[in-house]
Amino acid sequence: MKYKTFILRLEDRSGHLLEVSKIISSHNANITRLSYNKVVDQHTVFIEVYADENDIVDLSMELEDRNYLLKDSSEEVDVLMTLQIIDIPGTVTNILQVFEKYDVNISYVNTQENNTSYQYCKIGLYAANSELIQKVLDEISTFCEITAINYDTQDKIIDNTVFYHNFAQEMKKKLSLTQKETNIFLNNSNKILQILEDKNENYFKTFNYIRKFASYTVDYKNENFNPRISHKSITKNTTLYLIEPPCGGNTYILESDNKLLFIDSGFACYMDEMKRIFQELFPNFDDMEKQLILTHADMDHAGISDIFNNIYVSENTFINFKREHEGKKNFREEKYLHEPYIKLDRIISKYVPPELNKLRIIGSKSNDDEFDKIGEFFFQDLFFDIYESNGGHLKGEIILVEQDHKLIFTGDIFVNVKGFTPEQYDFNLLAPYLMGSVNTDSNKASQCRNIILNRCKNYLLCPGHGEWIQNNTN
Repeated sequence: MKYKTFILRLEDRSGHLLEVSKIISSHNANITRLSYNKVVDQHTVFIEVYADENDIVDLSMELEDRNYLLKDSSEEVDVLMTLQIIDIPGTVTNILQVFEKYDVNISYVNTQENNTSYQYCKIGLYAANSELIQKVLDEISTFCEITAINYDTQDKIIDNTVFYHNFAQEMKKKLSLTQKETNIFLNNSNKILQILEDKNENYFKTFNYIRKFASYTVDYKNENFNPRISHKSITKNTTLYLIEPPCGGNTYILESDNKLLFIDSGFACYMDEMKRIFQELFPNFDDMEKQLILTHADMDHAGISDIFNNIYVSENTFINFKREHEGKKNFREEKYLHEPYIKLDRIISKYVPPELNKLRIIGSKSNDDEFDKIGEFFFQDLFFDIYESNGGHLKGEIILVEQDHKLIFTGDIFVNVKGFTPEQYDFNLLAPYLMGSVNTDSNKASQCRNIILNRCKNYLLCPGHGEWIQNNTN
């Protein structure tokens, strides 16, 4: 008995894989591995079988006669990869030890110094099967950057290993990641894939959405960062500004008598762009008194914090940030479906949690399941009641209500989808898909939203995403 791997040409018709399976069974062969990746090649499938040697010979002949056999790879896999090797003693030795560990032979080497701290090394490898190559790639990538991988002499990608690594390298270049960040990115992308595969989702769509998430944040930077900016008078002395970036949450700014109160602050990756807008809106910005209230701890609302000495949060939001500083899971990461997305978000958005010594706790909540008032906040001629929700969107989220002037800041408990720009609409499709839901408990989030809409009729609703809207709900 022996193992044998076949690479077969899969026809673009229903039932062809079933037909191949029946042929394999007719030769008393058992399928031990099947690999297919439509993203890479919709006509190529890998099938490893276990059978008597004579049966394998007969099976090979029938597959070849039917013109299904693309390549017989049971005894060899050729790989050409390019490594970026740090020019320090011992690095090459470590690489060679990995090859020896997995009994992989070197068929080609070409490397030379280039007057930098590293050198590019092209290495051809020969192995018994692609599983060994995958183990080699996984181990080497922990200490050395793999910049390119091509299988066989025709440079034809033949397995998921290559797709994952090439996807990671694409993201590394797009996002300017370190190798450690690249490994984390790849690992959590794969976790999202596994979660969505369990839901029978197409993993081409999954990686495409992750790619869009990364690309949108980068593509809208610098001169392409053109948020929608609105303003309106709230009182005789107070003006409200709204900045809506193409990616991430809204930032609100109340301005009165040379003082500024921010409600949320957007993605950290847009810090330079947002600061430029602050300077344009308020020429005296550097000398103005500035405070920040965070409605909740999501990274697209809490990304910019370095310009504030006083950041007001609920006690639960403080605990969330404290966990992040301690290297523990934050509230989002406690939810299995949300954790890999949050780890990607942290890398893509360049997020760093606010400094704990800048945080000011507004109040604490007595009952997690209730909608409670936890404190009050004054800003010039405005008086806010601060409520903490039931945590349906995220534990610790707060709502700011100004009754006299009928003004409410909802965070992401209310999102004005109808008021999205086209860019906001496209970007906001990604998180619900990759996380399963943006809420930690959708039923609780719905209950909380209904409370706001019913109790705050004729208020100006200032949502976490989308333009502000007058609540005329009957």
